[in-house]
Amino acid sequence: MEDQNDDSSTNLIINYLPQNLTDEEFRSLFLSVGPIASSKIVRDKATNYSYGFGFVVYERAQDAQRAIETLSGLQLQNKRIKVALARPGGDQIKGANLYVRNLPVQWKETELNKLFDPYGKIIQSRVLIDLATGVSKRVGFVLYDTRDEAENAIKCLSGKTPDGCTEPIMIKFADDNTKKMKQQGPVQYVPIPNFAAPGPMRTQMNRFQRFNPMAGNFNGQGPGMAPNQQGGYTLFVYNIGFQATDRTLWQLISPFGTVQKVNVMLDHEKNQCKGYGFVTMTNYQEAQNAINCLNGHFYQGRVLQVSFKNQSQQQQQQVTLGN
Repeated sequence: MEDQNDDSSTNLIINYLPQNLTDEEFRSLFLSVGPIASSKIVRDKATNYSYGFGFVVYERAQDAQRAIETLSGLQLQNKRIKVALARPGGDQIKGANLYVRNLPVQWKETELNKLFDPYGKIIQSRVLIDLATGVSKRVGFVLYDTRDEAENAIKCLSGKTPDGCTEPIMIKFADDNTKKMKQQGPVQYVPIPNFAAPGPMRTQMNRFQRFNPMAGNFNGQGPGMAPNQQGGYTLFVYNIGFQATDRTLWQLISPFGTVQKVNVMLDHEKNQCKGYGFVTMTNYQEAQNAINCLNGHFYQGRVLQVSFKNQSQQQQQQVTLGN
């Protein structure tokens, strides 16, 4: 994108993008401000993992400025994006992304930034989380403004044991790690965002699961959990906020699998969401994964409640009968 337009007044960098934001959604967001020459979410070439930032080149400088004024600070899912003018191109800004391992398991981006901040301007940072367990993978990335700053951080920190750590942290350029992965051949990789991975979350076991008459299960589904008349499984999603829309609810659930239908319940008098909605998914295991990962998750200042629609109705009936 550096070669397409050298005018720094039209080139934007956007940080803190949601992990499951698609390139088309990204482009459409900024196209709403004005005509753009190009747009791109920066991803790992070997794995397609989003680094959480991207670039947009507008055709006119006034549109770029308007995008900064209107879109910077916009809440997208669990992220608040930052829009600013991009740095001019050059060798100094290439290869400034660091791969860091042996991080303390309790560390988040805040602790990572505190450690690396003295050595230069940090553009973006990320700590990878294991989706299945919610525990840190003890691996992170730090993108500096220039390669010189990144080299300085490696010299000062790699092999050292920072305060609060029990073992030395190891740092190298992220490009070196990518080259090593390519030399080793294709690898199976599941992108790790803050709380959801893009694309359907399927396992090889799902393909061989069959009806179990003792448990009342079909395709791995729970006892008594049958698909609805449309052949899908409906989730009840509560506490999504009064500003939620069908689109935002779809973005929340779709990373876990194929979504057939989304229905946010609206208060027509107040012209806002009632705070809950329903999502129908095609595959039971994908629906169960969504429940396992999102139920109790802290989302936009609220704790989500996610369950199968049938179960939520049964629980309400049990409470009524108990009374």
